[in-house]
Amino acid sequence: MIRRIALLAALVGLAACSNDPEYKSPIDVTSSLLFKGKSAPSQITPQQIVATLSTTPLPVIFLSLPDRETQALLLRIEQNGPYATYANKARQSVVLRDGMITGTRGLSGDLMSTDQGPLLDLVRARQTGTASYIQRWLTPEDVTRVVTYSCGVEPDKPVDVALGLVKAQATEVIAACESPDGPAFVDYYVVDGSGEILASRQWLGPNIGYAVLHRLRK
Repeated sequence: MIRRIALLAALVGLAACSNDPEYKSPIDVTSSLLFKGKSAPSQITPQQIVATLSTTPLPVIFLSLPDRETQALLLRIEQNGPYATYANKARQSVVLRDGMITGTRGLSGDLMSTDQGPLLDLVRARQTGTASYIQRWLTPEDVTRVVTYSCGVEPDKPVDVALGLVKAQATEVIAACESPDGPAFVDYYVVDGSGEILASRQWLGPNIGYAVLHRLRK
């Protein structure tokens, strides 16, 4: 019981800031999703998070797709080198590399794959720079569309992360990406001292929109 109370208390320990007036921190987004009042059937409650963390030793992530008003808790089911696959019982899954989403399955209009190396390197290093980034989406017609972006990366202010069993001091990193062949977007990453992305708001293509992700257990 004490452990469950401590976990529930940790869910409310959130703090974030930014100079961008239109900015919405992934930590703030997660907090508002979890604590905005009565939950719809598809929404995850703090109690569900506590129950999940109490019953499995596996790494757990919280995933929200705001455009679809859906949320899920996913457990790590496979580790292949730097790539970790997280999934739920509905066979929805995401693949992460150091916390950056590199692919999804079972979400309809999936992000099939990415060439994320240059962008991920800048984000992990929390450095200013420009990087190429390639996304491959599955269209409603089951055609894979490939779009190459140019992303400007810039670190922002420090942030304290405290959600689930993850507590750390980190830095917010902003990546603004544009392409003549696809919609522009702005991703936000919360990166710890080891270069791991602990929380984020990432663009997964026009079919899915943005995904809000937060690690609950590493």
